[in-house]
Amino acid sequence: MKSFLTHIVAICGVLLAISCGEDRTYQYEEKTQHNHWMLEMMQDKYLWADTLVNYEPAWKTFFSTPGDFLADLTKRTGQADSWSYIEIDTLTSDSHSRGYFSHVESYGMDFVLMTDPTGQTTKQMLRVLTVYSGSPAERAGLLRGDFISAYDGYKISSNNISKLQKGVARSLEVCHMAVDETEGTFYWEDTVTVSMSASEYVEDKAFPVSDIVNAEGTLVGYLMCTRLLDTPTEKGVASAGSTVYRDELDRIMAQMKNAGVAEMVLDLRLCNDGTLEMAQHLASYVVNPASLHSTFAKTFWNEAYSANNQSLPYDVSVANLGLSRVYVLVSSYTQGAAEWLIHSLQYSMGEENVILIGQSTKGQNVMTEEVGSQYYVHLFPVVAYVADGDGNYDYGSMSPTVEVDEQAYLTLADYGSPSEILFYTSIQHILGLISQNVSENTGESDNSAENGTGEGENADESTEESSVE
Repeated sequence: MKSFLTHIVAICGVLLAISCGEDRTYQYEEKTQHNHWMLEMMQDKYLWADTLVNYEPAWKTFFSTPGDFLADLTKRTGQADSWSYIEIDTLTSDSHSRGYFSHVESYGMDFVLMTDPTGQTTKQMLRVLTVYSGSPAERAGLLRGDFISAYDGYKISSNNISKLQKGVARSLEVCHMAVDETEGTFYWEDTVTVSMSASEYVEDKAFPVSDIVNAEGTLVGYLMCTRLLDTPTEKGVASAGSTVYRDELDRIMAQMKNAGVAEMVLDLRLCNDGTLEMAQHLASYVVNPASLHSTFAKTFWNEAYSANNQSLPYDVSVANLGLSRVYVLVSSYTQGAAEWLIHSLQYSMGEENVILIGQSTKGQNVMTEEVGSQYYVHLFPVVAYVADGDGNYDYGSMSPTVEVDEQAYLTLADYGSPSEILFYTSIQHILGLISQNVSENTGESDNSAENGTGEGENADESTEESSVE
């Protein structure tokens, strides 16, 4: 009955237009065709397509923006789907942005707004968390841990921080913090003015930092991964035939293998994008040898596409590192392929041998895939559950074994440095010096994590050994 009345209303609207002397049916079709196409695709390939088969949106709903229309569809499933998304040809946005960073167009940094941490003033500042290689922010000389107090003469506030996401060239006031070793207090050492060029496309490198650290005689491998992809992508399109990131991973792991690392730290705190195949490839290097010939992960599609269900074994062709455990650095950015990797390793190696350091992950047990593009809209719905080797996909946000909030520390060392708090905590755990959650440290008490030695190396250069004594 409801469907009948809906069609009657639509027909009456068309007849009304005709009665006014002009047939505007083509206008309705032209302005809503992308959403009609999207509904058809979701009713077919969406993981929860069965919940939409009989759904007939009101005719006005088809005039919604593509994003709002998709949100209406996902809301109907009752699955709390926050993972399905669209990309629009005419927009420059990053579907896998992190905080204030977008690789499609940005200044190439992520930051957090905070009040002067020294307590000397009440002014607001931006604390730089990450500076991406090759970006305008890096060329301006900005570093992780810097504080931005003003731009173009304007004080920082919650109303204008978006101005430092992307836009024209900027002049920044950058403050550097120092510690009074005698008093144990922090103060502003200097304030400098730097020029930053206009925002641009920034390559979000998959493996920006790698290193091998000598921790009191134990060789510890460190690898930061931000994207579990084979090759760079621009606007969702991968470089055809390229495996530049996979090749880089193979090179780094060969160095780890040749050096004889005894422990491995995977830094996935910024990893929120990737494919199941690349997660499988990385996991195959670090899984314990006894599990190498077992199943890495399984996928479960909707009933109509059950032929797509996969059972992926670990990749036995890689030079497995022969580890008995692995450390993983995580944050609220960690999601998707990174979580599939963690969950599968926990099943294969045992949760006690997959030690998570940091904060709880996002919680994504499904994968998305582009199912088509029409009318300038690219549709990426959830298409399958991603399960471990036992077929279990009932998992969400993962809690850390050792909880550490890096933003609670007043100084931030470079990624890959043995003095960087998450990596430092991993090393302390490896050495048996900690075995449970560490409390937050604001810098007022003994902050030994920030007094370590050694620096991480960029993955573009040769991986060398650092030393922690």
